[in-house]
Amino acid sequence: MNVLFIGAHPDDCDFSAGGTATLMARRGDKVKFVSVTNGDRGHMRLDFARDRSRLAERHMREAKAAVRVFGGDFECMGVPDGDVYVTQELTERMIRLIRSWGPKGIGPDLVIVNRPNDYHRDHRYTAQLVLDSAYLLTVPLMCPETKHLRAMPVIAYWYDGFREGGVFRPNVVVPVDEVLEEKTEIACAHASQVFEWLPYNAGKQDQVPSDPEDRREYARERMEQRAHRVANACLELAPHLLPDGCRYAEAFQISEYGREPRPEELRQLFPHPPKMPLL
Repeated sequence: MNVLFIGAHPDDCDFSAGGTATLMARRGDKVKFVSVTNGDRGHMRLDFARDRSRLAERHMREAKAAVRVFGGDFECMGVPDGDVYVTQELTERMIRLIRSWGPKGIGPDLVIVNRPNDYHRDHRYTAQLVLDSAYLLTVPLMCPETKHLRAMPVIAYWYDGFREGGVFRPNVVVPVDEVLEEKTEIACAHASQVFEWLPYNAGKQDQVPSDPEDRREYARERMEQRAHRVANACLELAPHLLPDGCRYAEAFQISEYGREPRPEELRQLFPHPPKMPLL
């Protein structure tokens, strides 16, 4: 399979779907993470404010180190952090990018992104860019310099807990218990976020340890908490999809704006799906 994960920021795909990406890469899939922005505002240090390119460069190093954990690819579209808008220019860039991952004229089998009702404007508009590109991927006279696709890819959203605009509807639950070490490594690669910016933004900077081993355990606990929260939510929303003994999970909702997969195809697209709904 050729799978494309698209996020607004350099760490978005990693935290929400890094376990699934790891499992996909293990079975031989070609996996690519895309960040629309360069993350050049996601910090609090004044030296980064004076020269945001230094923060962007750090994010790029971290993102590339993160995908090396599972053997994936990474690409950044280079939009400044906080400046994602749905424009003709950016929509056409997204069309070209999606068409280019996978065999010419076929593209990716699966595109995964956050839902368009996310709290962050960059996230919402990134999802909208993907959805606005969806049908146009198959139109020959749209961006004709990049071969159009024969059919739309399947589009899925990763899990979120937002309720405005509708509650997340899990169609696929992927147990990630066996790849928590990889999820931890991926998290640790994003040091500027996990140990600096996110704790600062949450008012919890005093909880971040300084010792490297303690930091690793700190990152592991946060990845466990996140994946356990998803598993608990799926237990409430779709208990028939959660396998016995699964404590940690990532979950996905199939978007109606992409190609609707047959149940047997859905079983092939996602790794280790224990049970699948009939779509």
